[in-house]
Amino acid sequence: MKVSLDACLFGAVCDVTQRQHILDIGTGTGLLALMIAQRSQAGIDAVELDQAAAQQAQSNFQNSIFHSQLTLHHTSIQDFQSQQPYDCIVCNPPFFTDHLQSDNAQRNQARHNDGLSFADLAKHMARLLRGDGAIWLLLPPHEQQNFQPHAQTHRLHLQQHVEIRSRENKPSKMGIWHYALQPVQTTGRQVITIYQPNSNEYTTEFTRLLADYYLKL
Repeated sequence: MKVSLDACLFGAVCDVTQRQHILDIGTGTGLLALMIAQRSQAGIDAVELDQAAAQQAQSNFQNSIFHSQLTLHHTSIQDFQSQQPYDCIVCNPPFFTDHLQSDNAQRNQARHNDGLSFADLAKHMARLLRGDGAIWLLLPPHEQQNFQPHAQTHRLHLQQHVEIRSRENKPSKMGIWHYALQPVQTTGRQVITIYQPNSNEYTTEFTRLLADYYLKL
């Protein structure tokens, strides 16, 4: 699967400050886990069901200077077990619900939530999260509305919503959602814009966030 700007921005925005035990659900080829390892001393467990993606992630981890922090688990999150809960869980989940699928089974698994429903995702996030832990999700706004009832079922409370906009005059088509087990009175809100108006140049904010990851910034 192609690496998207949204996924890279997600990896840069997730707050992993002072976190010691992090879980990446559906790591794919390991992008998010590697980005987090670059700015954290935490041990990171990366779970991936697809065999080809897991093999690629394992290769990427082994060839990284952060390899000692990273452990790949080739399994589903439904079957994954941990001896201790996580103080941070990150996930860029498959999010297409009831959409037409392509002839590429691997692409379908990465993009459609048939194999990992939002009900299962919320259930196992709550199961694996420490009491004071944080969850970070990358989802389009309309799919977050589908996830929200399942989050409520498992007492996951929305703490913060970061809107991602391609340009300031465009509606948000993707969002970063921060959940935790503690309720809050007011959900924090932030907007990050990728491109400058009438230009393909990145905004100052996007450049600041991705400078440590993009070689050309």
